[in-house]
Amino acid sequence: MRKLLVLSVAAALACGASFKDQARDAMPSKSAIQMGSPQSAQSASRAPAASGAIVQAGPVPASTLGDHAPFFDLTVGVSSTFNGGTAIMLGIIEAVTTYEPTSCTHNSCTWGGPGSGGALDYNDYKLVVSQAQVGDSFNWELSGQPKNSSSGFIVFMSGTAKPGPQKHHGSGSFDVDFDKAALLPGPHDATGQLHVTSYSNVGPAKLEVNYVGAKDSQHPGQKNDVLYSYANDLTGGGDLDFAVHNTTSGDRFSVHSRWKNDGRGRADVAGTGTWGSVSLSECWGAAPFSVVYFNSTLTINLPPWGSATPQGSESACAFSPAAFSPKTAQ
Repeated sequence: MRKLLVLSVAAALACGASFKDQARDAMPSKSAIQMGSPQSAQSASRAPAASGAIVQAGPVPASTLGDHAPFFDLTVGVSSTFNGGTAIMLGIIEAVTTYEPTSCTHNSCTWGGPGSGGALDYNDYKLVVSQAQVGDSFNWELSGQPKNSSSGFIVFMSGTAKPGPQKHHGSGSFDVDFDKAALLPGPHDATGQLHVTSYSNVGPAKLEVNYVGAKDSQHPGQKNDVLYSYANDLTGGGDLDFAVHNTTSGDRFSVHSRWKNDGRGRADVAGTGTWGSVSLSECWGAAPFSVVYFNSTLTINLPPWGSATPQGSESACAFSPAAFSPKTAQ
């Protein structure tokens, strides 16, 4: 009987350890999910913050043949905001799972919990990873609780991860509720709910995002809803497509950008609002990413939305013809 008990405990521990490793390997790392963009070190420093630039024309300089392409900068800024933001969120998961779990069963592991926060942390955090009921996926939840408190853990991030053939590579989805995160102590700036409806880093990386209630940093009190998709291609180029709806002003704005692995690219842009409507196309060359073609539905000289005549030839574009975004943010 004693021997049977020892064997049973050993089997349970082995199963827990196996699940721990499977669960840890299934979680995507921030480096594995990070994606490229048509940028260089010199352009990255110029890229505008996406939250304001994507709604209003003001922050974007004139698009002039031979000058640095403003919609190239916009493409870099938006991709950095969403792709980098996704990597930061997943980096939290990666950081937590570098430590040994607090407890494990045959189909669930918990990292952190009460007392897990560092000396200067506002909160304790807890990550629970469990086996999904169907298939080989894993469900996970990240929650926080104020240090030295028994008020209860608040779940502000959760998702599903399906492992791929390599560690930390796979596919899945996750949600971040910034409004719930703001209930915890500490500095908070983001608002709304970020829904990463799909991601994959098996083969060329892909990302689909629906962000509801994002704060417009350039217009206090106003909120944006954003639809965003991103995909690398097998050659090193990429495709970015996003649409914004300012739910306060009613303004809408969309951009579809495509680029080659040498940085040459094109942005097709459309906007509507109380000020009217416009669609335009800008093409840029390889570094230093200068405008090689510009055209707008506005025939008056109103940079960056219009010019008296088209600039350059569309034959110089890396992509042709125009392909405007089909997305509409609610």
